[in-house]
Amino acid sequence: MKMKKNATIYRPKLAVAGGGLVALAIVFFGLTLPLIVEGTPVETTKLLGLVGFWLIGIVVTIYPLCFKLEVGSDYVKSYLFGITISNVRSLDIQTISYGNLFFRSLGGKGLTYRTLINGKSKTYTVGEIIYGKDAIVHAKRVLEQK
Repeated sequence: MKMKKNATIYRPKLAVAGGGLVALAIVFFGLTLPLIVEGTPVETTKLLGLVGFWLIGIVVTIYPLCFKLEVGSDYVKSYLFGITISNVRSLDIQTISYGNLFFRSLGGKGLTYRTLINGKSKTYTVGEIIYGKDAIVHAKRVLEQK
């Protein structure tokens, strides 16, 4: 959490990379290690497939850490790689609710809010798993004020 001119910036917890680390462990122990232990030359197609799995595992590990949530005095902004992906002001909110993000709390708990901007309705979600409970409570408090 970092303060910036009446705004608080929340970054994902390092623990969100855990799923990617599990994927990398599966790729290593399930696919790479057997090929190394075998000691025979590897076919090009198998090698390309293995490289693909490694790239997917690395992306799954790093991607969640590239998000950022900025909560200001009357707005909530989300960033990915420093590019604004959503900018919601409290006046644009139609409904806001806290609860399970997906069926049977598959995505954990978080904030779901529907906006009406320029005549278009859009739904956003912000999860506790990524930013933590403090960020969600702060964002809800800011978005509920009119």
